[in-house]
Amino acid sequence: MTSAQNVTEKKSAKIPKRVLTPLERFLLPSPQWQEGYESFSGIFGKPVGWLVLCEEHGKQRLIRLDRKQNCPFFSKSVEHQRECEAFVTKFTDQLTRNAVTTEKLPLFYRCAFGKNCIVFPLHCLGTLKGFLVLDCVKRPEKEIRPLIAPFGHFLTSQVELAFKNFELNNFYETIHPRALALSTMHSVHRVINSSLRLKELLPRIGRLSAQILKAAGCSIMLTDPERQYLNPFFSFGAHPKFVHKQRVRFGRGLEGHIADTGEFCLQNRYIAVPFIEDDVVGVMTLWGKADRQPFTRTDLEILKSLSEQAVVAIKNAQLFERTEELTLGSIKTINELMKRHFGDKQGDIEIIGEMVLAVGKQMELSGSELVHLERAILLLDTGQLAFPEKAWLKKGKLTQKELEEIRSIPIRGANLLRSISSLKPVLPIVMHRHERYDGKGYPQGLKGEEIPLGARIVAVADSFMAMVSRRHYRQQLTIKGALEEILRHKGTQFDPVVVDAFLKVMKDRAILEKVEICIKNGMNTKKTSPEE
Repeated sequence: MTSAQNVTEKKSAKIPKRVLTPLERFLLPSPQWQEGYESFSGIFGKPVGWLVLCEEHGKQRLIRLDRKQNCPFFSKSVEHQRECEAFVTKFTDQLTRNAVTTEKLPLFYRCAFGKNCIVFPLHCLGTLKGFLVLDCVKRPEKEIRPLIAPFGHFLTSQVELAFKNFELNNFYETIHPRALALSTMHSVHRVINSSLRLKELLPRIGRLSAQILKAAGCSIMLTDPERQYLNPFFSFGAHPKFVHKQRVRFGRGLEGHIADTGEFCLQNRYIAVPFIEDDVVGVMTLWGKADRQPFTRTDLEILKSLSEQAVVAIKNAQLFERTEELTLGSIKTINELMKRHFGDKQGDIEIIGEMVLAVGKQMELSGSELVHLERAILLLDTGQLAFPEKAWLKKGKLTQKELEEIRSIPIRGANLLRSISSLKPVLPIVMHRHERYDGKGYPQGLKGEEIPLGARIVAVADSFMAMVSRRHYRQQLTIKGALEEILRHKGTQFDPVVVDAFLKVMKDRAILEKVEICIKNGMNTKKTSPEE
């Protein structure tokens, strides 16, 4: 238990609620018991029934089952009521201590106040659990004695059923949290596999945890690299104590204490756990359980298991984002080299990128596939860094050797990028964007769906921009003419499905305007192979 828990418990110390016995929980509310007891009670002349429950340390609990008016002496005054309760308690206490008499039950007797009574034992699996006392039985003993055995069987069966239901309920309360925990681990596993970015992962972890524990709010904070502060990353629900807008220093407040010590916190109204790998990675706090129920030890165990799985996802996401930063840094460096080589006018990269992404979305590509497309656009011309400058400036027809060198550019580009492992998904796009759907392209002559989808998309957009651009070796086409040319080569040079998606995208007025501006400003003057 944390020091934060001790402080809170001292402030909010309350008398613990009385725990109901199995007979109170599962016998008295039972419709079968209520109906049967009422029937036998009528036969016995409407006595006052007392359920006497044996508790730990020899104590007894007295529960009156009927209206006090059923016994004239009992209902006469409060003092008489106290005397009757004291007599029943003392009488049944003596029975508990006298095994010989207990074995002779049920027993007819006359109470200290002259009323006829019957006492029945309450047994379950051979253990005495208490007594049922019928006080002020109004019918003669000889009339009701034949009914004692049937009532005794009814009473025993109901008591045993109540204890069986109690055991089943305990079994459910033990097994259900474990089943829920297993289900939780499955859900967290799916979250781990489907979320690679913290901004997507943390809300899923937080909302999943709140859903399982039926909490009204959740807050997740992560440690900074220096391990001095917790930074707020995600929260939902309102709470002045747990929703932070500023970072929290280690050791300060509930979250800071947990980050500093790695301890757990369980309170009636809130619960908090650390994300721990080798060190504390962060802290998750939940509050406001549904129906104002307190958080329990079971909730804490479930949340512990969840946090153990979640920390793996968090560390993976942090590693992924650091890799992303390194990848973007590498792309930036390559682009700087290309600017120095080609100058600032790298042509229509931006508009090609926009068209390619729009086609990808039109074809319902996944988020990661769109990211690979976006990066590939920035790296398409990487292979030109290893190509002689004079070849790009040549206005005449290229020699066969020069043509072969140009066709090797995609492979050179892929080789230059191969050392950056995070760019591996981009290499097929860079390498195969000059392949043709009919298999007559280069560098490997791939055909149809052998060509990576990203490369098929880039081929259409890149070819379109080459057609509308000014080239020293061929006539520039209008936008309409270029679209007609793309359509004419559908199924031969270009993938038919990609062409259909591209033509839909090119109906977007915003994209058309950007293409027109690009042509008008002469921004599409990049050094381009006569092959394009």
